[in-house]
Amino acid sequence: MSNFHSQKTAEVLKDLQTDSVVGLADVEVSRRRQKHGQNNLPEAKPTSTFVILLKQFNNLFTYILLTAALVSFLLHEIVDVWVIMAAVVMNIVIGFIQENKAAKTISALKKVVTVKAKVFREGGVHAVGASELVPGDIILIDAGDKIPADARLLETASVQVNEAALTGESVPVNKEADQVLPAKISLGDRKNMVYLGTVAVAGQARAVVVGTGLQTEIGQIAALVKGAKEEKTPLQQRMKKLSTQIAVIISLCLLVLIVVGILTGKEPAEMFIFAVAIAVAAIPEGLAVAVTVILALGMRKILKRKALVRELLAAETLGSASVICTDKTGTITSGEMEVEKVCTASSSYDIKDLPKSDDQDLQLALKIGLLCNDVHYESTTGKPDDWKLIGDSTEIALAVAAAKAGLDKDQLFQDYQRTDEVPFDSYLKYMATAHRDNVQGRNVVFVKGSVERLLERSSQMCQAGEVRLLTEADKEKFLAEGEKLSQQTYRVIAMAYKETADGKADLKKEAEEDLIFVGLAAIRDPIRPGVKEAIKLCQSAGIDIKMITGDHKLTAQAIAQEVGIEATEEEIIGGDELDTMTPKDAEYKIPRAKIFARVAPKHKLQIIDTLQAQGEVVAMTGDGVNDAPALKSADIGIAMGTGTEVAKEASDMILLENDFKTIEQSVEEGRGIFDNIRKVALYLLSGSFSELILLSGALLLGLPLPFLPVQVLWINLVEDGLPDFALAFEKKEKDVMKDPPRKLKEPILDAEIKVLIFIISIVTDLILFGLFIYLWKTTGDLTYTRTMIFVGLGLDSLLYIFSCRSLKRSIWHINPFSNKFLVAAVLFGFTMLGVALYIPFMQGVLKTVPLGLSDWSLLVGLAIFNIVAIEITKWVFVVRKKRQAGV
Repeated sequence: MSNFHSQKTAEVLKDLQTDSVVGLADVEVSRRRQKHGQNNLPEAKPTSTFVILLKQFNNLFTYILLTAALVSFLLHEIVDVWVIMAAVVMNIVIGFIQENKAAKTISALKKVVTVKAKVFREGGVHAVGASELVPGDIILIDAGDKIPADARLLETASVQVNEAALTGESVPVNKEADQVLPAKISLGDRKNMVYLGTVAVAGQARAVVVGTGLQTEIGQIAALVKGAKEEKTPLQQRMKKLSTQIAVIISLCLLVLIVVGILTGKEPAEMFIFAVAIAVAAIPEGLAVAVTVILALGMRKILKRKALVRELLAAETLGSASVICTDKTGTITSGEMEVEKVCTASSSYDIKDLPKSDDQDLQLALKIGLLCNDVHYESTTGKPDDWKLIGDSTEIALAVAAAKAGLDKDQLFQDYQRTDEVPFDSYLKYMATAHRDNVQGRNVVFVKGSVERLLERSSQMCQAGEVRLLTEADKEKFLAEGEKLSQQTYRVIAMAYKETADGKADLKKEAEEDLIFVGLAAIRDPIRPGVKEAIKLCQSAGIDIKMITGDHKLTAQAIAQEVGIEATEEEIIGGDELDTMTPKDAEYKIPRAKIFARVAPKHKLQIIDTLQAQGEVVAMTGDGVNDAPALKSADIGIAMGTGTEVAKEASDMILLENDFKTIEQSVEEGRGIFDNIRKVALYLLSGSFSELILLSGALLLGLPLPFLPVQVLWINLVEDGLPDFALAFEKKEKDVMKDPPRKLKEPILDAEIKVLIFIISIVTDLILFGLFIYLWKTTGDLTYTRTMIFVGLGLDSLLYIFSCRSLKRSIWHINPFSNKFLVAAVLFGFTMLGVALYIPFMQGVLKTVPLGLSDWSLLVGLAIFNIVAIEITKWVFVVRKKRQAGV
């Protein structure tokens, strides 16, 4: 796009071959539309229900289960086929329901708004759809209008534009058509331009369209979004690695055992049965389903925290975050300007104290702020007190403050009839309004503006309801207070007034002399409650918080310091520095920086790419169009609920209430999700490897199968199925936010999990393998012996699951009944063991026989012994971790 901001208006009109008064002819509009296309941005099609369904099949565990089902079908093991397919269907259904529900919720959040534009064509003004605009069109802009295209201003009258959606700055920008700016100047400083998607909050303007569709600044950002890479989530990478490891182990075991079987003279048919039994035993059929359930429950928990997760896997990703790059406006701050302090000669008041004070000076200051004000009130429901305020954010803040203090606007508007006005001007640095005071029968002028300008024009001041001489000492006091507030990132507005003898006097002249100074109002986008504490908690959890903003460095630093993000001068990087930074400098400086100020969309991508290249898991927050490329590129993009649709579409999670506290709470939930996935993996893989080793040992020693494939499936899906689901409901550890972030390459099965799996598997195998050999040799009854091993495996898993509930606390320090779902699942498991042993039909299906009391006593005793071994191992790890932490 050309640098229209660096050209005079006459040059722009000449380049675009248009007339500022007449506009374009209809024929020319048609020709240009053919050349440039409609003024639309490409929209991503919503993910269809069918695609969401297909996505549920795309994981290695599902492929392994489907392969096992196919092999079972070829071997005519129809019961096995049905049981395996039940696991596959359950996994797919749960994932589909959750993700489809999220997709529908996102659709419900969207609002379809048709933007209209007022355009000059063939000498007349016409209202057309914004999509019909072409470069060279002359448009009119009024307060409240959404800017329909990128345009160079030709004429302005007190124009202010809210560009937060594009630049991230919450304070409206004063626009002036007459300025000619340097070619290389940041987007937020182009005072003579307006951009598609921003909103005019005050004034009127005439402008010439210079860019439409993809040629707008937002269009360029849309291209960045399309080109931004989308990496697999950390959990996807970990699950893929775990699935691959399991698949490799199963394949190697099958290969070795088949070779051994053939060498020892086993029949091929018998070896196939062994192969199916080993595959079914080794595959943790319930793991994929359990992970899906854990993620689905995590989505629900995060939703209760007022955040909508768009995809299941994203629910855990935030828990892996090692860096959070947070936008300032709308996340750390509220995104709306508020009066936080009012200072008079008598005292200083916080916003929360306004309704409680009867200070006459305070009431007068707020009255001036309300009446010397061009805010428009629109009723949204028709109710007397239900108003939508439209206008400059500073004036809205003053009007809201007056309402909070109990001032009746309707009564004041009736009592003080406005007779004249001098609009705010950046040269005059004030706004003035003349009123007829119908109560006291006098004429009065109210003025608001910069502290310096009003103090220069004032000769008196209000104090305790009385008017007295304004001394130099008084001026210095107010100037010092104004400077102090400005350094704290406040926008400071002064208020003054005077009485006039003639209601028809020159208002501009009256506002320039002998004013009575009343006080100051300190206005800013306030820090959200609880943000400082949430940031501190994230920092204590080892998460690096970086603030990225379109604001200037000093403003950004002041806000960051207030919320606990301490940054030296070297730790603050501006967008201009990022432009000139070499890759080597970026690798060093970006990870160490705390604040990035005056940044553009490309800079945000540069920051995220650099951090990810160094192994960081990056979460990015944002609400504007300018945030969309970074939201898509980050490991998890977090959009604000009040943000733009472009930002929401690019994100993985949407904050329904724009609050950093929600991010911290979601990190906590994400960590709890991963912990529960680990617990389920420990539980299921311990059982699977126990079964695998038992089968392998039997084959190598030339023994018959210690249990049948259908019995293994019964244990894995019926006995273990509900308990591993119940682990999904396990509450997160209380100190989960005291742990450091997980490394990107940290596997699901860390050293502790592997050792526990080994201990559980070996102890179980030694006990049950010895029992199998003893019973088979002494009784010669293979069905009875297999039944004992079948029940032993089932009973063992139903009891040691209580040890899997926490990897940090022993079983003796956990209330066994605190997870009611688990208690119910274990009772169900015991019931189903009874069904398998004592219902004749199931005896035929599972090839079991009834067991006596002595059999049950022996198996329960062996299971308890296994639990003791597990708890001793856990205790060793807990003690070692405490020593490493110096506790």
